[in-house]
Formats: sequence, C-alpha cells, structure tokens
Amino acid sequence: MKTSILAPCLLAVVISLSGVASAGDVTGHAVVMKRLTKKALIPTAYNLRGTVSPVAGADTEPVNEFDRMVVMLQGRTKTPRAPETLVLEQRNGRFDPDLVIVPVGSTVQFPNADPIFHNVFSLSRAQSFDLGFYPKGQSRAVKFTKEGIVQVYCHIHANMYAAIVVTSNTFYVKPAADGTFSWANVPAGHYRVIAWHKVAGNFQTELDVPESGTAEVTIRVPLDAEPKP
Repeated sequence: MKTSILAPCLLAVVISLSGVASAGDVTGHAVVMKRLTKKALIPTAYNLRGTVSPVAGADTEPVNEFDRMVVMLQGRTKTPRAPETLVLEQRNGRFDPDLVIVPVGSTVQFPNADPIFHNVFSLSRAQSFDLGFYPKGQSRAVKFTKEGIVQVYCHIHANMYAAIVVTSNTFYVKPAADGTFSWANVPAGHYRVIAWHKVAGNFQTELDVPESGTAEVTIRVPLDAEPKP
C-alpha cells in the first residue's frame, strides 16, 4: 500500500526476523527492480524562486540507489535515539551526502566547501528555512524539531537537492551498498515496515514480530511488481 507521507520507488524489501524471548534481531535486504534516479530536473520549488542555470555533470555519475534509501520500523519501539549533529556539505556543486537520517532534535550543519557562493533553503512543511548566501569556508546550521521529510535546495544551483529524514523512530537505517540492513533487539509486536527512496518515495507493509521464532515479510514497490525471471 502506497502512502503519501514521503515520495515513489521500485524496490523489494525482504526482511527476516529471529526473536529470543520478547525481542528479536531483524535482518533485511532491499532489492531495487530498476533504476529509480532519472536525469535531474529542476525541482518544483524553483517555480517559486528565481535561479541561475544548474551546475553541469551531476547526473552523469553512477548512482547507488541504496545511498538514497531509508528503511524504518514504526510501531512498538524503545526510547527514541538521542539528538545528533551531522554535516551535510556543499561540495563540487552538490550536497554530500544527499540523504541523511536524524532523530528529532538533531542539528545539521551546512558548510560550503566550493569556491563559489551557495545557499541552503527548504520550503518543506516539516521545517522551512533559508540560510542566505555564503562563500567557501563558512557554514550554517539548522535544528530539526519535528518529524518529516525536509527537502533541501540551493537557491543558486537548481540541480542541488538533498533530503533530511527527521524521525522519532528507534529503528531506522540506510541499507548497505548491497541492500542489506539489520536491527538488534526489536520488541515483539505489530509494526509497519516503511521503505522510502529520495526520488521514488514511500511505501509500507504490515509486520508482526513474535516473542520467539522467526517472521518474514516482503514488500515490493509497486505492490503488483514481480521480480523478472
């Protein structure tokens, strides 16, 4: 079932869980059915703001789709993770990394490492801001106090786009380069498994984690997609 919280993805997430007593370990595998990231387009945010021509060449490099993916469990979770401070750098005409996951209350720093001016802004409902224009060697920071997806752009360069996933979930992870991921000590209970991709979006399925034994769940996006033989 597709939801409208986050944004569209062709992947399959396969998760196996083994539990001891009332908690289990979760291991999973995200499988991308086809390339999700297309040639970069000027984001809709630029319909509202003037901009110069994009920095060239950003969409010619190979893309690892798992770098742009988040998997989360929503349901019975432990105490939320403590706030963190992360760095989202402006380098070579792009944001690096272009996807970060942070607990609610965390701070993200935006240093400019390019020999040109950049700007960082967001029109997202979860948190909007505009850090203005600043040169190489300077940095700005934003504290994120609400859950949601924060879409981040540069006012000068239309192809610069990053996403910040702000969550109160205990269990969240970016898959490894081969699509694998894991969590330890997941309490028994009912969960939603959410797979979100920076370009393709958000999809979910239901999952019951038993007090002992193993549970398995598969989510294909779109839901009627089947692996090719």
